[in-house]
Amino acid sequence: MSIPSTSTHEHDISLFVEEMLSDLGMEIMRSGNNLIGKLGREGPVLALCGHLDTVPPFFPPRIQGRKLYGRGAADDKGGLAAVINAVANTDPERLRGTLLTAFVVDEELRSRGAQEVLPQLHADFGIVCEPTNLKIVNGHKGRIAFRIQSVGKRAHASKPELGKNAIVEMAKLVLRLERIPLIQHPELGHETMTVTTIAAGDAVNIVPDFCSIDVDYRYVPPDDASNVLARLRANLPEARIEFADDPKNFTRPFYLPAHKIITWLSESINRSGIEPQTVTMDAGTDASRFNEAGIPTVVFGPGGIAQAHTSDEWIALREVERASVVFQDLIKRVLTTQR
Repeated sequence: MSIPSTSTHEHDISLFVEEMLSDLGMEIMRSGNNLIGKLGREGPVLALCGHLDTVPPFFPPRIQGRKLYGRGAADDKGGLAAVINAVANTDPERLRGTLLTAFVVDEELRSRGAQEVLPQLHADFGIVCEPTNLKIVNGHKGRIAFRIQSVGKRAHASKPELGKNAIVEMAKLVLRLERIPLIQHPELGHETMTVTTIAAGDAVNIVPDFCSIDVDYRYVPPDDASNVLARLRANLPEARIEFADDPKNFTRPFYLPAHKIITWLSESINRSGIEPQTVTMDAGTDASRFNEAGIPTVVFGPGGIAQAHTSDEWIALREVERASVVFQDLIKRVLTTQR
């Protein structure tokens, strides 16, 4: 928690975590600042995954009562701590399967870390550790970012009739944008579209000839990025609409209706004294990429998404402890000779 690790600055925490995992007997493979830890040499193979990076700005940790405050407390260092503690409590001599840990970079930006490690990660099932308040997430929406531009005509602000105000044009576009029908998924819910940034003009006394907005679009199957782009362009033909980034960097949706990893994880949660719940979520995670790569994966971890990315981010230490107990039980029952 005391090591700043905002996205693209994960080197120091990567070295720290590598040393911890090595001391616990894991075989470590590095790919840049991504870490894959391995314990055991046979099947089945369970991957416990999380991300090393946080959103900015960094602020130092403090413990107040039974809560840990600090950047990354909920997203995702509390989860990493739960996984590492579970590894520390795993007896490698009793393993009849293989435990993998995959701690990756850049999840908060483009999921570059997951894209880099997945070709090297061979697992039968996985859990991506993110703040879910100890609920099993078996699906979430995908995310696309669009940039929409309106074009006007520059003029002196004292003679606005000689120009065309791109901000006014954009206001009209935004109103029409909000009327575009959004798809509903029976489990993942309805799509959402949110204007998140706006930029326009050069000076207060000039009628602006350009205006640009960024749009966050959370989509569900059967939609995909190209379908959404085509629909926006069809509804706003006079606007310039492009992806705000390479589509390969956008989060995909996923939905895993039933799998043994859900059953096993539910049993471990129940054995820890918690009533297991399986839900979906709106925010994206690397779990979609693991499922896309053929590794059935769910999301589970301590902390809440409501606390993530906030100015006073925190996590209940009790949840970190409980998450670790769940992971320990899961490893023991699925991967060791002790049932």
